[in-house]
Amino acid sequence: MARQFELTHCGRRFVVQVRPIDDAWELWLCEFGRPLLMAAVVSIDDATLARRNGEPDPVVEVVGAIRQRLESGELQLA
Repeated sequence: MARQFELTHCGRRFVVQVRPIDDAWELWLCEFGRPLLMAAVVSIDDATLARRNGEPDPVVEVVGAIRQRLESGELQLA
């Protein structure tokens, strides 16, 4: 099973799904299992290097940024 993270915003429940592509992961904001938008991309190489160096998980940090973008209104949802 792919990684996913739950978010709540304005009474709506969303899931950020991590989907692999060639050399990165796309982070998709989904509602009821339906993808709404691709919210970010994380390089697999950068994430691997960060984890080797004992740095925080870049995927978790990007999910936090997605949450902030939702709250600030930067990400517009229908």
